[in-house]
Amino acid sequence: MEEMLYTATVQSTFGILGEVKILPNNDDCSNLKKLKDVVLRYKDGTELTMTIEKFRMQGTQALMKFAGYDNPEDARALAGCRLMVERSKAAPLKKGQYYVTDLIGCTLVHEGETLATVEKALEGAQAVLLEVLANDGKRYMVPYLDHFIGSVDLESRTIELIAPWILA
Repeated sequence: MEEMLYTATVQSTFGILGEVKILPNNDDCSNLKKLKDVVLRYKDGTELTMTIEKFRMQGTQALMKFAGYDNPEDARALAGCRLMVERSKAAPLKKGQYYVTDLIGCTLVHEGETLATVEKALEGAQAVLLEVLANDGKRYMVPYLDHFIGSVDLESRTIELIAPWILA
């Protein structure tokens, strides 16, 4: 089976027909309207394969209707689920963009010196936060922002750390 990527989160119900609000992981959610089937992953790791009956935009809010969820009471059970798609069906990336999952396991380097390894990524208020394990055994959070992070080389699995002081 192809690798699954976390693309969006099911938020809450919308209306009386079983639609749910969708919070995409990027600004452009146009790729979501192309999807037919997705996997919804609950917080406990349980997964359900779902068929999308309808996708629409209500202003800036993305809405989905899943087959078999025809009222708000049933749809409420989906709130908080992660919407997972096969990598080949995920939103295409522009130059300089990366899927967060691809950053996990990369090493942070500064001027050729390896300083830490990315272990996790969390959604922060302003940016993705990379949880890293530094060479000294301590854990740090590094915001994935231009003034902290430089070039990313997925082939060599390295991320340039512009501001090494953040690991102090």
